[in-house]
Amino acid sequence: MTDKEKGPAQDTGEPAGEVLPEAEEPGKEEVPAGQEGDELDRVKSRLAYLAAEFDNYRKRVAREQEAIVSFGNERILLAILPFLDNLERAISQSRTAGTEGVLLAGVRMTYDQILAELRKFGLEQISAMGELFDPNLHEAIARVPWEGKPEGTVLAESRKGYLLNGRLLRPSQVTVAHGAPDAEPHVGESGDGPGCFGQGSADGKA
Repeated sequence: MTDKEKGPAQDTGEPAGEVLPEAEEPGKEEVPAGQEGDELDRVKSRLAYLAAEFDNYRKRVAREQEAIVSFGNERILLAILPFLDNLERAISQSRTAGTEGVLLAGVRMTYDQILAELRKFGLEQISAMGELFDPNLHEAIARVPWEGKPEGTVLAESRKGYLLNGRLLRPSQVTVAHGAPDAEPHVGESGDGPGCFGQGSADGKA
């Protein structure tokens, strides 16, 4: 029999169709059950942390959007307030001059209507007259000695202040009481004569 007539089994000396077992991949080892549980716990903890972070982000975005809605009209309202100031001055001057009449009533009606509409957007006037000075709400433009009023009492309001949804939009410009004026010393009340204030004694000492 020639070499060409020999079959595959005769060439290798092994039975035909036999499959050799596959070699295991290097570095691939079975993970113990305890380590698998620890890894699962770490993954669960990480997922819980990410879920909490996302929830905080969602709440922060919701607060920012709410602030935009609440205070988005701030610049527009600040531009309108000077018109209210002029209407208030017209009403006050008409009352002072004793010229109240149909014109003043119309101005007053316009003022009330504008203020009522602005209140729908969260605008609120600050109460200042007779209140104690609050640096968070008031801006003192003058201090006047005044008997019978506690120190810091608001005596006059030159410009109204406003809140927008509870936040300061513009402080009130006010005049506050400074307390009773200091009594001037009378001549002869003490041992010093009228020419002794700021002067030395007879021996030249200060």
